[in-house]
Amino acid sequence: MKNSSIADLVFEVNYNYVLLQNKTKELFFKCLDEGKDLNYFKAELKKIWGKIDYSYLEEQIIEYQAYIYEKNLHKEKPVKELTKGIFKLAPLLLIMKTDKKFQKVKTKEYTTSLNSYAYKTDKEEYLKLKVKRYDNQIVPYYSKSTGELIRYVQPSTYNSMIHNTNLTRSGWNETLNDGDENQLFYIPFHNFSCPHCAEHQNKVMTKKEAIDLVGVDEEIEGDILHPNCKCELTFYSGKKLGQLEMGKIEEQYHIRQKVNTLTLRKEEVLSDMRIQKRLGNQDEVDKLNQTRNRINKEIRELKEALPTTELQKQVVAINR
Repeated sequence: MKNSSIADLVFEVNYNYVLLQNKTKELFFKCLDEGKDLNYFKAELKKIWGKIDYSYLEEQIIEYQAYIYEKNLHKEKPVKELTKGIFKLAPLLLIMKTDKKFQKVKTKEYTTSLNSYAYKTDKEEYLKLKVKRYDNQIVPYYSKSTGELIRYVQPSTYNSMIHNTNLTRSGWNETLNDGDENQLFYIPFHNFSCPHCAEHQNKVMTKKEAIDLVGVDEEIEGDILHPNCKCELTFYSGKKLGQLEMGKIEEQYHIRQKVNTLTLRKEEVLSDMRIQKRLGNQDEVDKLNQTRNRINKEIRELKEALPTTELQKQVVAINR
């Protein structure tokens, strides 16, 4: 597999969806600026979102399982197809529904803007301010333990979490299927692991203990295999497993999370700069450029806080 890192595969999905969201925003303001009717906007919106080939998400899962199989058994997987197991995967339909919902929300928002009094009386000022108020948070995110609404997230965040969950769970399914009943397992430490997951890493487990660590009841929310978990379950070969330094793990985890967030935010700022430039708002372009410079500076400082060159290279999945 060309890229066997769950972190990079998930970030790529997140990043690609941010680009789609940015294209939608630029279309939204271009159409409003030109006074295009709703049907025109809907047709152009479909051009952006109608070309997604969702099969690549499942193909990545199958390729990742083949990588895990080869890593476990040191031979090529004979048939590259999805290995089912004890841990259920989220259906791709969830991602497809989210994409459709996003288009529906933006279509409704476009109609509201097109018919608003402020837009009709002072279009330039309305669009200038609307760029700042526009957002992509359309997916409700609930706590599994309490059922309470935590926040709304963007399709890019939600869809990448779904893919993260499916990649991680599929890897565990593959490993559990590859081992026999007497096989011992452990979760190797990986760079930028979250502190909750790190507590369970480098500990030898039986098959039953590995399954019990997660729990097969979907209502149980444990530390392992949460939506952002990237833990890999693998065979234990008898070698001595080292102790983890939890303080350093937590610090490095937060650095990568911040760098990823800032990298995606920078793409949004660049999109806003293009919009404001097109609208003729040079003062807003200058402010956004200052924001972009601050983001670049913060990313550099975060990377420099990592102790090795290798970690600094790994912290940015996509260089922009």
